[in-house]
Amino acid sequence: MAAPPGTKIIKTSRGRSLVATRPFTPGELIATFDTPLIALPDGPGMRMTCNYCLRRQQPGGPSMRACTGCRVTVYCSQDCQRAHWKNIHKLECKMFIRVHEASGRDWLPTPTRAVAQVLLLLAAKDKAMEAAFGNGGLLQGNVDGFRRREKVWSDFQLQSMAAVIYGGLPETDQMLERAKEVLCKIQTNAFNRLDADTGMAGIFLDAGLSMVNHSCIPNAFIGFDKRTAMLRAQSPIPEGNEIEISYIDNTLPKPARQAGLELYHFECVCPACRDDLDVYQICAKSPVIALNKFSLRPDLDNLRKPRVDRSNVLPAKIKTIHGAWNSPAMSQDGPKVLEQRWKLCKSLTQAHMWAVEPVPQTILEATQSCQTDTRTFVYALPLACFSALMCDPVKLVAPFMPWRIKGMLMVAKLLGAIGRLAAKGVLVNDCPLKDLGEFMNKLDHVSMCEAVLRLTVHWGAIGAAADWDVLKEARDMLHEVEGLQGREKESALLQAWAKDPEDPMAGAFVENAVLKPLRVLAALAPSVMDALTGPGRGIAAGNVLVKGQSASGSAADLDMEEFLKEGEKLWSDLIVGGL
Repeated sequence: MAAPPGTKIIKTSRGRSLVATRPFTPGELIATFDTPLIALPDGPGMRMTCNYCLRRQQPGGPSMRACTGCRVTVYCSQDCQRAHWKNIHKLECKMFIRVHEASGRDWLPTPTRAVAQVLLLLAAKDKAMEAAFGNGGLLQGNVDGFRRREKVWSDFQLQSMAAVIYGGLPETDQMLERAKEVLCKIQTNAFNRLDADTGMAGIFLDAGLSMVNHSCIPNAFIGFDKRTAMLRAQSPIPEGNEIEISYIDNTLPKPARQAGLELYHFECVCPACRDDLDVYQICAKSPVIALNKFSLRPDLDNLRKPRVDRSNVLPAKIKTIHGAWNSPAMSQDGPKVLEQRWKLCKSLTQAHMWAVEPVPQTILEATQSCQTDTRTFVYALPLACFSALMCDPVKLVAPFMPWRIKGMLMVAKLLGAIGRLAAKGVLVNDCPLKDLGEFMNKLDHVSMCEAVLRLTVHWGAIGAAADWDVLKEARDMLHEVEGLQGREKESALLQAWAKDPEDPMAGAFVENAVLKPLRVLAALAPSVMDALTGPGRGIAAGNVLVKGQSASGSAADLDMEEFLKEGEKLWSDLIVGGL
């Protein structure tokens, strides 16, 4: 098969590999894959997703139109409906009628539907499917490896049988074996399009994209925009170097990464696995650290030389912590589990290894929990700031990575929400930690929000498609903020900073009005976590800092200068760990 321009496919000890035939810079688009063999929404969500372009039904938007035959698949337009009919649905329409008649359901599990689609297209002599899934085809399946995994193979048999039966195909041993082989190839080569923040889920399989091999220190990454996958450089890729992505969450500890790779049937021997490097060690050697000069974490020296104490947190202990965190006993939601998980993280937090899992995930879950509880909503902002400043820049060094962009947008949205509470005069009363509430009440929420949005839009334009929902939302918010009256001076300084982060006047404004308050909010997050997991479950009255109050002890008389000073000391303690 032909490789995308600027690349070539070669045979190596790893099988087929995609190699750069010219240099690629960080964030640069390497290739676009817009004619996938399989592009499906997840089963339960297929009634709310266009089954061709994979656009989600928007709240308040036009209703999706259903297929007039099966009444199951839905589409955002007549063009998508016609394209899908020609592409595959003319072969699978009757399948959904059989499903409804047999089970009363109007959807199939995604793997079952994917297998049925491939089998139906193979029966119709589709050339692209034959080239990928036929005998001697491009895709590898690792059938013997899957067969050795008894539970997995049993599930594959059930899913394959369902695909054959509902697809109306001959129910022979030969067809069932072929269905299982197809499922093995799908499992090995397809990508999960899951994005909980945008409601996107399902699978995507392109034979060309499947040529890209794995590394836990990848130099490229994949982003999805509806029916299209985009391969972008994550770090500089010189001519002649292999292009590699991560098949799993490569920021997890080594044992968790190895477990995630088991279904791919190979052992990763990248430097992170060979030397059991943690995220701080990988970050310190990253060639894209300098990009963070224009970010919420511009202190490059600490990214290059992180001050963490590994003496009491060896890899074996991290494995134990991560395993206990993910144990069945911790599978429930609720404050008690959050308390137990935060206690499990104690060794890591004492070592100031804030970006090592499961600390970031624990903070994230607490942030999400706070956002759904009016009693603790105000705590979501310092927790989100902690993730955006302390965790994400270490785990994902390039600021254009989608997860970092989403983290920045979360901070901007929370700043907007907190600003509205302050404008109503209810913020201090709504925050049990009174000095924290008064501190947030006195912030320049609008300037902070605008600065974060400018970062989000800048890096989002480099690392994502122009119509990515997250980027569109950030642009809309920025346009709204820019239209506010009476803050022309502040907005002009922020625009100047976005054009030239080294501008002295603009830089000084951003440091004092934006970055310093964000650092202080982030520095208070561990205290917020202690409050959320303590006896009062976050609603007991108190303060996060003793200093910064007036002599009367009233948070209403908060000395902002003193509070910022003490908050900066906390930030310094988080960064250097007292080493």
